[in-house]
Amino acid sequence: MNKLLELPVTIFVSYLVLLAAGIQEGRYVKHGASYDQHISNGIVNKTIETGDGDVFHCIDINLQPALYHPLLKGHIIQMEPTSYPSELKIKSSSDTIATEAHLPTIACPKGTIPLLQNSKADLKTQFSFDPIGNTHHRGGERAGCTTYDEIYGTQVAINVYEPKVRGQNDLSASWALMVNGPTGNYEGIGAGSIVWPNYRGDNFARFHIYWQVNTVNMPCFDHMCPGFVQVSKSVGIGGRIEPVSTYNGDQYEITVTISKDPKTGNWWLAYGRDKKPLGYWPPSIFTYMNEKASACFWGGQVHGPTVQLHLPELGSGHWAATGPGKAAYVRSIKVINKDGQYFIPGTHNTFSGSTRPFCYDAGDIRFNDDGARLLYGGPGNCTK
Repeated sequence: MNKLLELPVTIFVSYLVLLAAGIQEGRYVKHGASYDQHISNGIVNKTIETGDGDVFHCIDINLQPALYHPLLKGHIIQMEPTSYPSELKIKSSSDTIATEAHLPTIACPKGTIPLLQNSKADLKTQFSFDPIGNTHHRGGERAGCTTYDEIYGTQVAINVYEPKVRGQNDLSASWALMVNGPTGNYEGIGAGSIVWPNYRGDNFARFHIYWQVNTVNMPCFDHMCPGFVQVSKSVGIGGRIEPVSTYNGDQYEITVTISKDPKTGNWWLAYGRDKKPLGYWPPSIFTYMNEKASACFWGGQVHGPTVQLHLPELGSGHWAATGPGKAAYVRSIKVINKDGQYFIPGTHNTFSGSTRPFCYDAGDIRFNDDGARLLYGGPGNCTK
């Protein structure tokens, strides 16, 4: 049996956009509402438009959506991790020549964070994603590798492409995902590059974060609902990643690090090779992810309400067998143990595979001092 298919994640998705500055005292702004309400309430400190046309609003860090979560009342923001995992730097790989891709720098004032102007995501969009089992399912597909262990964090370099996504409400992700919980009640956190046409009305690769709690059977992305506490005043979550890789051409990657703070228990997210802290998920919002993860996935996923009718491209849109520079990769894969030390996933509990092998594939996992690595991807648009 393909161990990849046993990754314990069940997602019943109903896009609920809560791009809000609050849900109390009349400060809650639903998806589609005018941002003039933010300005009139004195919440927006500054508005910044990027060269790509994205509009970010700089809001008071203490008025961000996360702090209106019912379990985060009175929460004191932790501005940086109390410590970092040991052996944090990624060693250069002898068989990979890639340049770091970047997010736009948002020059918000001190004491504020950038919040991307409300997305175009359809609130009525609903679909299910269930990778448990040995056959494909209507909600989504994946190809990559999974490890099972007591996991307190991970780091990975993710090759960035812009796969073609046909369905407006569907998405194609290249990311890291950590999960825990019993069957049917899973929780998870993750981050990476996602092409999601309905999010902003484009087909750009954008940096998104994800989490799900067992009390609500749907995932949250970015600041769509309260939970993720952002501390960075210069990184805009949901922003475009540039440059992106080209088939048999220049290759670009992003580095994602998730680590559990040993003192506060917060799940910290860092972006880039310099591990710039973006923010964290407080453990109090979780039931099963409050202490550790039991599995971690790295690779690509497609899901949405119409993926089975119009299966999107995954990764570069080409098979893993096409080789480096042509197929997408995840590399320098490491996990973090309870003592805050990096280690390379073991060969006995790490598996690669695909939920839809006629559409997508994953190559063999290679293990070296740099961490684990594999190629994955596929053209989609298949019927088998």
